[in-house]
Amino acid sequence: MIDWMSYLSVVSTLAFVVFFAVGPGSIPWMITAELFSQGPRPSAMAIAVLVNWMANFVVGIGFPSLKTALENYTFLPFSVFLAIFWIFTYKKVPETKNKTFEEILALFRHGNGRVCEFQEYAKLRK
Repeated sequence: MIDWMSYLSVVSTLAFVVFFAVGPGSIPWMITAELFSQGPRPSAMAIAVLVNWMANFVVGIGFPSLKTALENYTFLPFSVFLAIFWIFTYKKVPETKNKTFEEILALFRHGNGRVCEFQEYAKLRK
C-alpha cells in the first residue's frame, strides 16, 4: 500500500460529500419551497424529503454490496451519477432569484427555464 493513498481516500470522500451537499443533495430542501405556492407546498416538501431519504436509504443498503463488487472503484458510480444530476440541474432547473412564483411557473410552462424562455414570458406580459 502507498502511504499517501489513505489520505487521498479521506479527502476524496469528504469532497464527494461536500459536492453532493451543495449540488443535488440540497435541491429537495430549497427548490420545492420556491416552486410551489403556499397551498401545495407542505405536500410537495414532504414528497421531496421522502424521496431524498429513500435515496439515502438505498445508497446505505447498497453500499456494502457495491464495495464488495467494485473494491477500489466503489465511488465511481456515485461520481458518475453526481455528474449526471449536476448537468440535469444546470439544464432543467430555472434560476429563481428575484422572480415571483408566477414568473417561475411560466418558466416551467415554456421550457427548461433558461433566459430565452423568461424573455418570451416577459414579452407575453406586455
